[in-house]
Amino acid sequence: MNRLIVGTSGHIDHGKSALVKALTGTDPDRLPEEKARGITIDLGFAHSEWDGIVFSFVDVPGHERFVRTMVAGAVGLDVALLVVASDDAVMPQTREHLAILSLLGVRAGVIARTKSDLVDGETGALVDDEVRELVKGTFLEAAPIVPVSSVTGAGIPALRTALAETARGLPARDPGARVVRLFVDRVFTIRGFGPVVTGTLDGGRIATDDRLVLWPPGKTVRVRRVEVHGAEREEASAGERTSLNLAGVEREELVRGQALAGEEVLVPSSILTAEIRLLPSVGAPIPHGTRVRVHHGTREVGARLSVVTPAGRQEALRGVAPGETARVQLLCEEPLAALRGDRFILRRPSPVETLGGGRILDTGRRRATRKTAPREEVLALLARGSDEEIAALFLEEEGARGLDPGPFARRLGVPGPRGRSLADHLVAEGKALRLATGTLVSAGASSRMAEHAAGILAGHRRSGAPSPFLSRSEFLERFGRGLSSPLQDGWLALLAAGGKLTLAADQVGPPGARGGEVAEGSSPFAAKIEEAYRKALFEAPRSLDLAKALGTKPQVVEGLVGHLLKTGALLRLSPDVIVHRDTVAAAAAKLAAVRGQTLGVAAFRDLLGLTRKNLIPLLEHLDRAKRTRRSGDVRVVL
Repeated sequence: MNRLIVGTSGHIDHGKSALVKALTGTDPDRLPEEKARGITIDLGFAHSEWDGIVFSFVDVPGHERFVRTMVAGAVGLDVALLVVASDDAVMPQTREHLAILSLLGVRAGVIARTKSDLVDGETGALVDDEVRELVKGTFLEAAPIVPVSSVTGAGIPALRTALAETARGLPARDPGARVVRLFVDRVFTIRGFGPVVTGTLDGGRIATDDRLVLWPPGKTVRVRRVEVHGAEREEASAGERTSLNLAGVEREELVRGQALAGEEVLVPSSILTAEIRLLPSVGAPIPHGTRVRVHHGTREVGARLSVVTPAGRQEALRGVAPGETARVQLLCEEPLAALRGDRFILRRPSPVETLGGGRILDTGRRRATRKTAPREEVLALLARGSDEEIAALFLEEEGARGLDPGPFARRLGVPGPRGRSLADHLVAEGKALRLATGTLVSAGASSRMAEHAAGILAGHRRSGAPSPFLSRSEFLERFGRGLSSPLQDGWLALLAAGGKLTLAADQVGPPGARGGEVAEGSSPFAAKIEEAYRKALFEAPRSLDLAKALGTKPQVVEGLVGHLLKTGALLRLSPDVIVHRDTVAAAAAKLAAVRGQTLGVAAFRDLLGLTRKNLIPLLEHLDRAKRTRRSGDVRVVL
């Protein structure tokens, strides 16, 4: 790597700030109180370059009262610089800071044994042994221990070399691997420019004029100016310490703990499904329902720990034992700008104590209850599965609703391009399908929806309905309950394209059905009903009488009448008047003898021999058919 974020760690008064100054020439203690008291109480920053690598240092306080600040400073570190004083050896915050770094997933580091000028070689060797015992089994087990003195400068060149060698052993950050997100660790104002925030860019790139969302409160801001280590840049990349001059927000609205993220890349969540590990040093098991403090990014919120399954224990509700790994839900008092895969620290509010930490497995899962708790195999997949496996799980759990491309990537905690790539892979493997809306659904959901559609159509057929088709609205009332209209349409199109059903105008039927068909066994009834209407002329038969004559149900007759109306064999002249089309044609033929003449209602009545009840609907029908044209109380025969 040609740029590196290095974070100091260690007990108070072990010389962390002095060491940063010796390495960079910059004193990270910037507050008057720090100068006066001689201790670090807030995060400090410095940078320097050697061996072609830019080192950005984050200096943290070592006092036990400022561990929350130390955790905020440990976000986004590439390398930990563990500092142990030669004249003091391993102390409580040495152990606590090391545990926090391990829980946050830091994977590389260097150990500096400071104040080497104050002890002889034998004492220094004993301290080295104590440090080696401390880091055994941790990510620092093989890290070099470099004796240094910030006063005399002894060992500083060797420490620079050790840091450079560590940097060269790390893979370069891929800006496209993580979404654009920056946890705010410092806020100030520059006269003439306005509010400025700083932090380590977690992923992607941020450029001048980019629009970002500030969480909380979810406010959109614009990047007015980008700086990296005091130099103005067009853009900053993942892994860089970045200053952003913001527009669209006031200084009073900004605090440490907020997060800036790309638009639509995350939705803050207050229910975090996670895998945690308690430190062996914790005195007693942590019961289900315990109140904790969650340190995520640079923010700290209260939460209640809900044990879902504690890795192999039978008594889930009894809590998590020291040194144990468990799957839990953190029910946070405020939403966090969290993503799947994020690391966090858990601390006890009172008495203050670091309990452990963990990794977020899911930010979109509902609160687990006895009935809705995820199965053990689901939790195991969330903890150990590949991105593809977890993506398939999320889609399967969403069922017919599926996930649109944006929410799909957000749920996985990946950038949009990575989400699209995963979606394409699932579709290519036959594990997912795309609706016309772009919504991604699982193959399992598709099979279930096809079975559901088939069941509805089969039930319609068993009901004795005259037509194999249902109206689109009637079908969707049963098929798409709870789905939006675009999703309903998407499912119909998908199932029709797959030959699982037939779409004909505004009707839905079984595979292979043709518009105008009647259900199997209903054709003879339909022919008899049509003939009855033909003979009845303008005095339509009653459905009850037809049903008795045919030996069937009145609703079957009514359904077949509806079918005959759709085919045009019968015509509805008014809500109460239905006649056969031949009857209307015969009446129209009688008018041929008076074509061009103007007639009143009485003349039409005498010519056609109809009562006013049937005549008026017929004339209105002939008006619509342009066989007559009304003009006041008379009509012209066309």
